[in-house]
Amino acid sequence: MPEQGTDPLDRIRGRLEELSPNDQRVADAVLRDPTGVAFMSADALATAAGVSKAAVVRFGARLGYGGYTGLQEALRGDIRGRLEDASAPSTGETLVQRWLEAVERDLRTVATATPPEALDRAAALLESGEGWIHVFGQRASAAVAEYAYFLLNPMLPNVVRVEAGESALADRLMGIGPEDRLLAFTFRRYAKVTTDVAAFFQEAGAPVVLVTDSPAAPAAKHATETLVCADDAPAPFPTAVTGIFLVELLAATLLERNPDSIGRRRDDAERAWGRFGTYGADVADTDPA
Repeated sequence: MPEQGTDPLDRIRGRLEELSPNDQRVADAVLRDPTGVAFMSADALATAAGVSKAAVVRFGARLGYGGYTGLQEALRGDIRGRLEDASAPSTGETLVQRWLEAVERDLRTVATATPPEALDRAAALLESGEGWIHVFGQRASAAVAEYAYFLLNPMLPNVVRVEAGESALADRLMGIGPEDRLLAFTFRRYAKVTTDVAAFFQEAGAPVVLVTDSPAAPAAKHATETLVCADDAPAPFPTAVTGIFLVELLAATLLERNPDSIGRRRDDAERAWGRFGTYGADVADTDPA
């Protein structure tokens, strides 16, 4: 049996290199969505990993959990531990303080683990080409994609937010070619359609910039450049803070690379916003009388 208190995800990561191809498929599926697997049937995990149910059971046994049920119990225990860390004031700190510390750790990890060259390459890809820059994210990633569109649309020409509905998606992606680009977002649990969209752009020869929380995300194999945001907040759900941070870093990189052209576009945007009353007057501009 595994040692008491051993993190099942660390156990899997530590044995990745020695796993068989089938075991690696199961391991990838577990690492992509440990919370979902904790409550998923063996049949469902087998389908997600593309292996047999027997392979799923053997995977749990090889890790020392006696089978799939033991692996699930370990994953659920890890979830309970995260919840307790987030809610129990064992150190005398408030939830706000504990959460802030966790997010700060994540932000520092992103800041130190994201090379400026990677941001520069991603920015260069978005600037290249004369086609459209398609911004896409589904479910939990959709909010970050919407924010990216909000930031980039006044900075770069031809930025479009792609809706995830089947008919709207198919209509928008007609005629994609090498002159187009994709900025995609996917966080656990990774939406299958995002992987499909990234693959579609790759097949068309169009660059793909991916923002995700793991280099093992399914869409990463179709990306030209992948930016990874850490997520170690003490809860069973992912935080969007680091994704938003990466989006702002990318926007700041674009501005540094093109201060004149982006400045002109932002001036044009301000005039359009003013003409159509997009925003109300600033508080500082209002008459207090």
